[in-house]
Amino acid sequence: MKIHHIAIWTFHLEKLREFYTRYFNGTSNEKYINSQKGFESYFISFESGATLELMSRIDVQNVPIEENRLGLTHLAFSFESQEAILSLTEQLRTKGYHIVGEPRISGDGYFESVVLDPDGNRIECVYKKKQEYPPVRNHVIETERLILRPFTENDTEAVFNCCKNPNLGNNAGWKPHDTLEESLKILQTIFIPQKNTWAITRKEDQLLIGAIGILPDPKRENSNTGMIGYWLDEAQWEKGYIFEAASAVLDYGFNKLGLTLISANCYPQNKRSQRVLEKMGFAYEGILHQAEVSYDGKIYDHLCYYLEKNNLK
Repeated sequence: MKIHHIAIWTFHLEKLREFYTRYFNGTSNEKYINSQKGFESYFISFESGATLELMSRIDVQNVPIEENRLGLTHLAFSFESQEAILSLTEQLRTKGYHIVGEPRISGDGYFESVVLDPDGNRIECVYKKKQEYPPVRNHVIETERLILRPFTENDTEAVFNCCKNPNLGNNAGWKPHDTLEESLKILQTIFIPQKNTWAITRKEDQLLIGAIGILPDPKRENSNTGMIGYWLDEAQWEKGYIFEAASAVLDYGFNKLGLTLISANCYPQNKRSQRVLEKMGFAYEGILHQAEVSYDGKIYDHLCYYLEKNNLK
């Protein structure tokens, strides 16, 4: 879902049309006129796909715009660089437009300036440098049928295709993905920066079919322990892929990372995951009651398992 358009009432229809097409690279349609209602409008289209509807009517009320009033307070346009914002800000200043926010870096990392359009609407010009991920230190791990590799943003569509399935998310404790944008954000904030997290791909066709990783165990105050987690596309269940991937990751955790114990948790209703853990030699150590509130407000217990290095199969 995307924003289709935002509408603005104005007494200065042609001035606003000129402002947004000239300074913000908008493209205007032909003026729409409804003589019976005294209504006129333009749609200004922008590269992102969103549009701005400029509207004028003889009975529009002239209410002053206050910066801190409730409701819509400003529009924001993204730019490709700080230099582009500086250039436009000075251009608008020389043309007599009111600069109400001088160029600066905001607290959340945006470079921005704020200008008023001919009607006094606040327009933010913003730029934020794309996040540069630290070099991923995850080693590529190969098994008989799989390659475990670091995630990249190119995995967005494959991750979405897997994770939109409610049977997967509900077993793992997270909300099924609704959009490609949501999958990309999760890749950028969780999978890509996270050390010792891998995409599970098939050797035969490089298809991404799941994820696996070793994370710090939040239930243990011991840096020599870790916690394994994984998910697998439903179409690949019952083929032994998780056992194959987890066996390799456990070996890596014990023999490369030097861990002495690796834990795992699952929901009581997730019988499939329980069978995998038991097959790998994990020992059941009990129930952690009311351990988690899921995205939909449900409260779940955790079945807790652990594996020590000398019990690795």
